[in-house]
Amino acid sequence: MSRSSKAEAAGKPAKAAKETRSAEDTLRAKPSQTDAALDLMRSKIIDLTLEPGSRIDEPLLIKEFKLGRTPAREAINRLVAEGLVNIVPNRGGTYVRGLDFREIGEVVAAQQLAESILAQLCRFEDPTLLVDLEAIQQRYVREVEQRTYLGITSVNEEFHLRMHRSIGNSFFFEFAQSTHRHVRRLLVLIYKMEEAEQNVLDDQFEMNLDEHRQIIEAIRKRDRARLKELLPAHAQQAQQRLLRLLSGKAIGPLSLDLRPLDLTART
Repeated sequence: MSRSSKAEAAGKPAKAAKETRSAEDTLRAKPSQTDAALDLMRSKIIDLTLEPGSRIDEPLLIKEFKLGRTPAREAINRLVAEGLVNIVPNRGGTYVRGLDFREIGEVVAAQQLAESILAQLCRFEDPTLLVDLEAIQQRYVREVEQRTYLGITSVNEEFHLRMHRSIGNSFFFEFAQSTHRHVRRLLVLIYKMEEAEQNVLDDQFEMNLDEHRQIIEAIRKRDRARLKELLPAHAQQAQQRLLRLLSGKAIGPLSLDLRPLDLTART
């Protein structure tokens, strides 16, 4: 065998291995049919296109999302695991999680707990935390300018979860991630209620942007005391906005008086 033939033969396994790795990378990068449908359904639940209490079943997913029966079942199971959909045996199906006063109260309480934990445990030593938060904030500004509620709440969630990731505790992170999914849906509801008063909505977005800037600055200065003031107060905005929206209407008040938790307090 000539030298060129030997070189060509030796190169074939390497080329084949490279092509195999490339194909595997492509498969990993390309979302599955179930993942794509799950992302879309999650977005529709968060932006209230799929209303609280509405039914979700396999025939709907097969018809609307062109899924097979197995991917449809898997997508529903994953939404149930995320807490966005509930199985209701006595009603014979699965339904989008409700958003009544009790549910809203639980979301608000969980959010304030998550942000109180974050204020006390966020690691200022995380080497890329500041750079990441500033980059996320730039995207948040663009979403606010476009007034896309789904985009605004998505980037806001990313902003807070980046700080939670710095803690390095997977249990805290999973709790925060689950909480912020439900916070997103609550925020979309509040934004839509505030549309009747556009000046109020505009002021609220400006306040959100400014509070994010203050949070970044507190982290820059490694000012724990300031962060412990800012994050719980930032989380409390949803409660205060709801109380304002509901005041004067012929429905019962949402009565919550939550205080920031101090995990560092000694007895």
